[in-house]
Amino acid sequence: MFRVALLDTTVPGEPGSMGRYRDQLAGALDKYFPDEVSVSVKFLGCERETLNRTPNRLRMWRRHYHIWRSARNLDVSKYDLVHLLDGSFGYAAGTVQSDRVVVTVHDVIPRLQMDRVFAGAPPVGRGARWLIKRSLQGVGASSMVCSVSQSTADDLSRFDCLPDGGIRVVPNAIETELFEGSGELSSEVGQSTPYLFHLGNNGFYKNRAGAIEIFKRIHTSVPVRLVLAGPEPDDSLRQVCNASGVAERIEFVIDPDQKTLTKYYRAAAAFLFPSLYEGFGWPPLEAMAAGCPVVSSDAGSLREVVGDAGVIASCGDYDTMARGCERLLIDEVFRDRMIQAGTERVKQFSRKRLAENMMGVYRAVLERNGDGRKMANRTSERNRQENG
Repeated sequence: MFRVALLDTTVPGEPGSMGRYRDQLAGALDKYFPDEVSVSVKFLGCERETLNRTPNRLRMWRRHYHIWRSARNLDVSKYDLVHLLDGSFGYAAGTVQSDRVVVTVHDVIPRLQMDRVFAGAPPVGRGARWLIKRSLQGVGASSMVCSVSQSTADDLSRFDCLPDGGIRVVPNAIETELFEGSGELSSEVGQSTPYLFHLGNNGFYKNRAGAIEIFKRIHTSVPVRLVLAGPEPDDSLRQVCNASGVAERIEFVIDPDQKTLTKYYRAAAAFLFPSLYEGFGWPPLEAMAAGCPVVSSDAGSLREVVGDAGVIASCGDYDTMARGCERLLIDEVFRDRMIQAGTERVKQFSRKRLAENMMGVYRAVLERNGDGRKMANRTSERNRQENG
């Protein structure tokens, strides 16, 4: 059995995809490979209380310094391998005192922002540019990189972020049991009219304003509402909504819990996701797991994730996405076909497959560092003892 430390850089108590990834991976490894790997989660992050005592303008830097220092002081002698779970803090991979470091990279959106790939995205300051470059350098100096999609792997290659052990694509998984239900009616979520559903934060790339623009383009003869779930809309989005001409048919659901989110997915006529970029993109998979058909852009990894199980349009092609929504609203045969395709699609993103793929990465890193034979001998000896 070999020992792996999962390096956690989250802020305790804050919702987010990195905590989900940590729990998903640790649980999958424990469930499917309990006799081969021992998993420990090592917290490198900064406590919320510490950040609250720090002035706003210094909080980001306080957090990064804490992570850097924790990585530097980590006792790696207890582990055969360490795995940094978020490449956004890639400098920690270059700081930790180990030659067996795996890094998962979820996206390189900040680096793409530096090149002004996204129209209308906020500029990247000098300090952030320095930090982004340091993180990519740390990722490149690791033993091997796990990319959650081929799209993100291609982005890393584009920026010459290529560790000696290479890049392996290890897609995230979907917890299908969280999105199952018994076919809740729209009335249970306060909707008497069919609605389109969108989930996302106020980050520019989630394109909540784009969802409103698509909604505006749906033919008036099709009765439908738009529900936007996520944080409180910022002033910019409020202005877009108020100027849309359809504000009376738009509803915001603020930070729904898991149970409420599942109900909205299951009762929606379609899930609308006009994202400008996704390193992976969990929401379309969540929708498919809940039996909700998907209309999505093809930005970043989304074509990889959705495949043929949804309506896919070029990023920014709002007319095509609007027509896709209309078809799902009026063509029951097509809608049922998309729902069935989504149900099959999510099977490709199981936690078992995540664990198997990640174990392949770990074994490859250990073998490159001369530990493969010892690991094989330990496994062989354990099997011999178990078989008498």
